[in-house]
Amino acid sequence: MKRPPLWLAAAAVASAWSAAYTVFRWLLLFVAGPVHEDVMMYYVAAETGLRHGWAAIYDEQTFRSVAQFPLVGQVLDMHRPFASPPVLAWLFAPLTTLPEPAAYALWTVLSMAALVLAWRVAAPYRGLARLTLLLAAVGLWPVLLTLYFGQPTLILLAAVAVAWWLVAHDRPVAAGSALALATFLKPQALLLLPLALLVAGRYRVVASWALSGTVLAAVSFAALGLSGMLAWWHVLRAVQGLPVDIEYTLRHLFGVGPLTFALWIVQGAVALLIARWRRSELEIVFASGLLGTVATAWYFHEADYSILILVAFLVLRTAPPVWHRVWIGLGIIPMQLMSLGPGVVQPALDLATHAPQLVFDAAWLGILGVSALRARSAVREHGLTDSSPAVAVAVVEHPSLAADVADPRIADHL
Repeated sequence: MKRPPLWLAAAAVASAWSAAYTVFRWLLLFVAGPVHEDVMMYYVAAETGLRHGWAAIYDEQTFRSVAQFPLVGQVLDMHRPFASPPVLAWLFAPLTTLPEPAAYALWTVLSMAALVLAWRVAAPYRGLARLTLLLAAVGLWPVLLTLYFGQPTLILLAAVAVAWWLVAHDRPVAAGSALALATFLKPQALLLLPLALLVAGRYRVVASWALSGTVLAAVSFAALGLSGMLAWWHVLRAVQGLPVDIEYTLRHLFGVGPLTFALWIVQGAVALLIARWRRSELEIVFASGLLGTVATAWYFHEADYSILILVAFLVLRTAPPVWHRVWIGLGIIPMQLMSLGPGVVQPALDLATHAPQLVFDAAWLGILGVSALRARSAVREHGLTDSSPAVAVAVVEHPSLAADVADPRIADHL
């Protein structure tokens, strides 16, 4: 058996240790407290809906009355109501047949399975390199937070990965449906993705997403009724200003002002230009939509940064240059810096734990933007369309452009 390169072996060992830390840290936390506030919010919301009708999940008084049972009452902080879409409560409803700790544990297992599914579907490479990507993903701080809090982010990640796979296999209707489900779980994690698909000319996917989203919206309205929808709207308005929901956004660092809006507009525009200019590369279209969402987020949590795992998988599939792969690897550092805490008391610590991730996101978007611009220029120089198989000729004649003018169908023509 051929030995792996030293760098790969070292990366695999480091990733394995970080993944082991995530697993054992979660187990220790589970033993210390076998329930957690966020996941119990879903549990109580599902129980409330099953007992009193789904409109009641956003009624604070009814929600409080259902929360009065063992364990849940010990951890449920009622300073904020349940504000997630009703789809999340529906998904959690079958787990209410189990005791609270068992439901929490099973939800965590399902979340881990979702991460493995996303890795299985979207991750590049083979053998140890591929396994290292999974271990590195498990070892990230946002993933540990996702598992601890019981956030549905990894399930959303799997849904988007499946949507990408379905589009790649010419199944746009199913892809749009998967994307709609992900949108109704956590819209703030993929807000720009449908727009990226639209400017990339993936009209059938967007149409299916819109139609499926309309169906889900209609079902939600039928389940909640007008009173339930109004109660949900009031709840959403109430939670928008909570500091915990904006700590890792430009809004937290610069406030709501001209600079923040300018940065959002520029980064959003760059993300959509990347999707347009590299529209023949489905991986880049999805990656730019997701990365653009993260960079322009108004409402975002630490755990939501787990979505960047899929961005990394998709970009790596396009065989970027070595320096670009190194940059992606360096992205682990700002994610782990989040573990130092929000730094509310010490402004310097606040800047050190929040700013690196935002800078990394903007720089990565810039890298993809420059790459897209070079690809566009190269395609025009050779008189080709960026969807033409003849681009393969330009790649063969100019190897230095391979990473920028890569078409997912090139391999079939070489």
